[in-house]
Amino acid sequence: MADDYHALAPAKLNLVLEVLGPRPDGYHEIDTVFQEIALADRVTVSFGGADGVTVSGPYAAGTPCDATNLAWRAAEQLAARAGRTTAGLSIHLHKEIPPAGGLGGGASDAAAVLKLLAAAWPGVTPEMVRSVAEEIGSDEVFFLVGGTARGRGRGEVVTPLPSLPLHDVVLFIPAATIERKTAQMFAALDALPFEPGHATEKLASVLPGSVTPADLSNTFERVAWEIFPGLDRLRHAVEGRIAGPVRLAGAGPTLFWIGPPGKGRPVAAAAAGLDCTVVLTSTAAPR
Repeated sequence: MADDYHALAPAKLNLVLEVLGPRPDGYHEIDTVFQEIALADRVTVSFGGADGVTVSGPYAAGTPCDATNLAWRAAEQLAARAGRTTAGLSIHLHKEIPPAGGLGGGASDAAAVLKLLAAAWPGVTPEMVRSVAEEIGSDEVFFLVGGTARGRGRGEVVTPLPSLPLHDVVLFIPAATIERKTAQMFAALDALPFEPGHATEKLASVLPGSVTPADLSNTFERVAWEIFPGLDRLRHAVEGRIAGPVRLAGAGPTLFWIGPPGKGRPVAAAAAGLDCTVVLTSTAAPR
């Protein structure tokens, strides 16, 4: 067994995200188009040292280093299925993706760890990996697939789609999020009529093709501007600077712009000085 295994854990966008209604299991039924982007954490799995999770990087703050970390939970559950132990297993996360930002960083880290452990531990099957991914959360299965894909169920029923062509992406990351973000967002939606699910079907049917923020939608935008303090003000400030719309990433609070290659740099420059971190990245290379 090699001592160290390394992988990138990419972030994602939801190009369209529709919440269709509550489910009997306590989750909500969604329909979404996931898109992998180039921004990524760096994940290292090591054996033979002190077991646990360590974190570095610009977004280390806010990332748990205890048993609640999704990457560690994934390792423990896969070890139990495979008859392995996590004693001496070390996971290091270099965080380039903001935690609780709507970009799926924690889920992606967990999926990366599952793939690395599958390479390190003989006898681990794809079925074991997928089963753990489904149990850990709603986005982990997408990160096993990557690229462009449709997510249904609570997000774990993933179907690959034709790859989105290369696009520039600009992220506008607020300084803070809120406690129990996702639970608050779903609770606010429960008070509103749910959506029919046509927008995701429409976008999925026209891929591959170029998109702009005007082509996209996110159910959570119906409640996000009131729930996240200052987010509506930031949205209007960004849109005023770039003379166009931005979208909410996942359950927020990150905002994003997407457009043709080469057009992202002036968009990022226009937002300089606003109360957010601006990150220029791109969609993942088409497969």
